[in-house]
Amino acid sequence: MKEFYTRSITAIIYASAILFPLFYNEYLFYFIGFICSLVLVFEFIKLITDYNHKFFSIDSGKSNLILYLTFPLYISLFILSKNWEFQILFLLLIVLTNILLGFSLLKNKLFSFSILKNRFIGHFYLVGSLVIFFSMPNVLNQYDPLIVCSFLALIWTSDSAAYVFGVNFGKRPLLKSVSPKKSIEGFVGGVVFSIILSVLFYKNMNLNFSLAQWIVLGLLTSCLGALGDLVQSQFKREAGVKDSGKWLPGHGGLYDRMDSIIFAAPFIYLTIKIFSYVS
Repeated sequence: MKEFYTRSITAIIYASAILFPLFYNEYLFYFIGFICSLVLVFEFIKLITDYNHKFFSIDSGKSNLILYLTFPLYISLFILSKNWEFQILFLLLIVLTNILLGFSLLKNKLFSFSILKNRFIGHFYLVGSLVIFFSMPNVLNQYDPLIVCSFLALIWTSDSAAYVFGVNFGKRPLLKSVSPKKSIEGFVGGVVFSIILSVLFYKNMNLNFSLAQWIVLGLLTSCLGALGDLVQSQFKREAGVKDSGKWLPGHGGLYDRMDSIIFAAPFIYLTIKIFSYVS
């Protein structure tokens, strides 16, 4: 029970730290996002340098410096740029990177995490996805915090429902080799509740998405969020650690809390862009 209260209080503080800046001020949201990103990059670097793979350890100091310096470059380019061609190219690059990660998770022989984890993963999976997430309020070319709020609500609802259903009904593992505790029953529960919330958003939120579009967003967010959680679990399994950090009591590190958001954000951003184009 004590762990439940600890997790709940931490979750409330974490959610408030994102949502308050999101609704209060556009640039405060970017600033908080940048601070969170530095924490996430620090956690990721620490995670992958614990692997003891020569591919990364040859030049770890310079690699770490490059990783930190390129993030402000990416976020400045993506948020401030008015060039649609640049934005779509950058977005497709990140989506492709995450697709490769998903395949390497499901088909271990196709790609090796020990190779993909280096600069390529650091720059495109983590940094690129974060830039897209922080840019999401402007996905329709004007700042709208409800878009990010809806995305986060779908992610958090799906994660919570998957946890509850998994604990109470979980019998069949979703991907036993990576995360034995995650179950098919939990995954289905997360998808169902995400779709239910999508229907509620259609009826009560003025974002000009049709019912079918909301359901697609709910389905994609839940499935991609679960996949992102598994991708991070694979990184932690290779590193031999339970959590990415100790910043958030009851949850581990910030990467543990944002793994689903990081992976799903580029796909949702692209989907919303497609919806706006065909409307």
